[in-house]
Amino acid sequence: MTLRRGHGDGAGSPRVEVLPPDEQPFAPAGVAVPLEGGRDRSGRIRTAAAARAMAQLPRRGAFLPRKLKCDPRFEPHNRRRLDWLRARRTELAASTGGVSHGVGAMLAAAAWQHAAGEFAAELAAEAGDVELFKVAATLSSTARQHDLAAWELACREGQVRQAAQPASAHGALAAVLGGGERA
Repeated sequence: MTLRRGHGDGAGSPRVEVLPPDEQPFAPAGVAVPLEGGRDRSGRIRTAAAARAMAQLPRRGAFLPRKLKCDPRFEPHNRRRLDWLRARRTELAASTGGVSHGVGAMLAAAAWQHAAGEFAAELAAEAGDVELFKVAATLSSTARQHDLAAWELACREGQVRQAAQPASAHGALAAVLGGGERA
């Protein structure tokens, strides 16, 4: 999201807008934050700089709401959620050239809803609760929509990234010299 100056009827007033795909930030995979000498022998963080670096590290990815954490029946669903999320991100990154923050957020939401849908279906089967089956179906359907939206956005962002880069070294050289790329 960005703050832009209004135009047309809204001229002069600032507006918050979602960035178009070609202006979205690119999220490099697995950015590591160095923490050399940040902990003492007892494992405590020694400096404020090390604490800030720790705060910037990605979370474990296994954060669970308290009620689910206390329910051991959710653990297999959580493991499958994390496995699916890693595999899907890798698949999208390989096929589209990268996964932005927005795509990653959509995939994370899809993974959570899919795991919650599986868990709700399991609980509904145990209890014979028809309403809980409906909740499970809704969660699974919403997960599917998030996954499809993530795929679509990743494809569009990939097209923008491709258009921004020369197709080949020959194409780049031809563009510099003023000629076209030969097929």
